[in-house]
Amino acid sequence: MLKQLQKKYRLSSLLLLGIVAVLGVLPFVVIRFVQGNVVAAMVDMTLVLGIVGLVAYALRTEKTRIASFVAAIFISVGVVTIAIVNGVGSFLWVYPVFAAMFFLVKPVEACLINFVAGIALVALSDIFDVIPLDSFVATIIMLSMSAFVFANQGVKQLRLLEILNTIDALTGAMNRRALESDIAAALSNAERSNVQQALVMLDLDFFKVVNDKYGHDVGDKVLKKLVTIVTNNIRKGDRLYRYGGEEFALLVYGVDSQQQRAFISNLQEAIKNQLKTPDAAEVTASFGVAAWVPGTTADSWLKCADTALYLAKERGRDCAVFSDE
Repeated sequence: MLKQLQKKYRLSSLLLLGIVAVLGVLPFVVIRFVQGNVVAAMVDMTLVLGIVGLVAYALRTEKTRIASFVAAIFISVGVVTIAIVNGVGSFLWVYPVFAAMFFLVKPVEACLINFVAGIALVALSDIFDVIPLDSFVATIIMLSMSAFVFANQGVKQLRLLEILNTIDALTGAMNRRALESDIAAALSNAERSNVQQALVMLDLDFFKVVNDKYGHDVGDKVLKKLVTIVTNNIRKGDRLYRYGGEEFALLVYGVDSQQQRAFISNLQEAIKNQLKTPDAAEVTASFGVAAWVPGTTADSWLKCADTALYLAKERGRDCAVFSDE
């Protein structure tokens, strides 16, 4: 989810940059040609065409990270070149470009790019015969520090947004939205590498009785405890999701049919032994397990696991049904 948000953010920044390049820089190409400053006009034109090309590449391929990084380097080199060729007349372009770096790349990368560009300006341009060097350095440092704080806060906000959008607030498990995204990634990985994977649906048996007898506060504690038990008994690469109510989903990676049975058996025993009501009664779970097979879609995978879970309930609960049986 975070990658998707970052991709959309970078794409929006690139689109805005493309609009600014066309509307803001292109008129200067015409002006400089009219004034006879052909070199500066060609540099500006190259900058506009390069930015537009990178925006088109990002839109076509969705490789926004690559496009944004290349754009940052390209624009940084371009503004330094323009400042060197055109002198103090184009110097003010340096400041918005330095700020724009923080919209295109990671904050630390933006600081590094700005540092290199600043050194290049000091070493190669003659504008500091007119503009005080100490004033330029102080301004760039303050600008970069302010933009760094802003950009870093933006990264934190994106991460918080990911948590709010993918984590179940009650139990701490991943939510249904995250499951939909991860199933798509799991299917793509399985088709590409032919890695054995399984989708497990598990449902607490007679959970309504727990709520009715002990109250919803106890029911919530049982759900939280279930998540803790499952999390402690799965591997780091496996992921648990709250699908709805007392029903959960589990994506299990890289296990064959025999390993799946042992895995589910151990998990079933752990729940039975550790999940208790306030009067120490066992709370059990039913499992429906659907192994991935070539041609599986997200809908068919979920339906297969859900059907297996339904059969497990029909067989008396506290058991597991596997789709390949």
